[in-house]
Amino acid sequence: MRNRTSLFPRNVARKVLTAGLLAMALAMPSFARDAAPHGSGFHPYDLDRNDLGRSDGDRFISRAQAVQDLDALADAIDGNSSYITASTFDYRGALARIKTALPERVSVNGLSTQINKFVRLFGDDHALVVGWEKRIPQTGIAVQIGRADARYFLYTESPGGLLDARYPYVRAIDGVPIEEWVRVMGDIGQGPLSSVSARFSRGYRLFPYTNYLRREMGLPETAEVVLDMVSEDGRDSALRRLPVDTPVKAMAAKPFRLSNDSRLLAGNVGYLRVPAHRGELADRFVAQLPEWMRRFKDTDALIIDARQGGGGRRTVLNALFPYFMPANASPYVFNVVKLRQRPENADPTQVFDDPDKQFWYVTDPKAPADERAAYERLTRSFVPAWNPPKDRFTDWYFMALKPSADKPYYGKPVYMLIDWGLGSAGDIFTSAFKGYPGITLVGTATMGRSGQGVEFPLPNSQLEVNLSTMASFQKTGERYDTVGIQPDIPMEPIPGDWYGAGDSVLMRVQALIAARKTSGGN
Repeated sequence: MRNRTSLFPRNVARKVLTAGLLAMALAMPSFARDAAPHGSGFHPYDLDRNDLGRSDGDRFISRAQAVQDLDALADAIDGNSSYITASTFDYRGALARIKTALPERVSVNGLSTQINKFVRLFGDDHALVVGWEKRIPQTGIAVQIGRADARYFLYTESPGGLLDARYPYVRAIDGVPIEEWVRVMGDIGQGPLSSVSARFSRGYRLFPYTNYLRREMGLPETAEVVLDMVSEDGRDSALRRLPVDTPVKAMAAKPFRLSNDSRLLAGNVGYLRVPAHRGELADRFVAQLPEWMRRFKDTDALIIDARQGGGGRRTVLNALFPYFMPANASPYVFNVVKLRQRPENADPTQVFDDPDKQFWYVTDPKAPADERAAYERLTRSFVPAWNPPKDRFTDWYFMALKPSADKPYYGKPVYMLIDWGLGSAGDIFTSAFKGYPGITLVGTATMGRSGQGVEFPLPNSQLEVNLSTMASFQKTGERYDTVGIQPDIPMEPIPGDWYGAGDSVLMRVQALIAARKTSGGN
């Protein structure tokens, strides 16, 4: 790739770019011309194009079959979606407009992109078409995007480093401001109603799919992209060209290159790494946790690094949290939910029978008296930000955590590192610790996702659409979806952190602990 890139000064590049933009504008559809070069032709509510999906290996169905699928989707939303009434989105009207614009021969890959964008529009952060990213054009640039404060920079994953150390920040791509690219990625990746962190987390993954994004934005799918790059001090800029020829599946590494292992840090500080909430890494964490907490019992402070932990199950939360509860602590209710009234929920006391996710229904006589009392204490001040309609939802469920005799209380200061790579079970994990005595959250906000997703197959396209069926609330009354969990101490990573050159966030937290220890504070 390197020998096909070029970097040339602004005074030479301006003429080239101007000519290119003119040709670009003439080639654009009419709806996009007025927006470029300052914006794009993308709008999240424009859903009528069926030609935006991947073309190679595509399958086609008839218009009548596609309409039947969209009707099935409408019924699935109406009968099962927990968040459709949390917004004013006219989903049946939007589906009617999609139907009207369908061609006689409907691309399944194109229908996937249409439906995927559609289900992002009502604030359900679990909603998506399963495997939709495999149904879009698969070539792009072998570069990833990072964010540092209000600026965006480009870096390579292997080898890890800035794309251009002299001009690290990107101002525009193909003449369109980078902020517009980020907006489009967020609207497609998660939806306009989602939290800033969720939009970036899902949009970040889309950045290498250059030709797909161009297609959505009404930009020409040329063999190269033109990057307008800016120096660190903002005084100098230059243009760089990169080929659009890399299979995106080769670019799958997570940012930051965080270790999966716990250890003892300098200054008698424990470092407990929570790398995941499902799979082998989560299982290993739970198995090794008692030994690590035994080793850390005499440390002066503990850092729990939960960054980029994703989602999955609540096993990690259940195993870890009791270590921070005094032996005489009352049950702690941190999550309350309601479920859509579905045939599967005919007996609401039998829905959550998984010990990993032990909710009690408010009228269940088997609910422990101390946990029920804790729930009743919460309800004295609990006001939900949105009230699910009573005729469509069950009554409340609540989940509580308790001290455990085999988990000795750790009463020293605890600092939890969080970021936009936490969602779903990772959000639940973070919200349980948020505001609990002795715990300080440091970093950037989490995604904000909790919904008990269920997959609904469409009969003809065979696409599967995931929809949330649970309305989930934090103990503060806020939803998880569209909100996320905010840190107590905001702390942004610097560019080098993204590609593994260091970990400034961890270093700063260590310095904070040392300073507070010296001053006698917590």
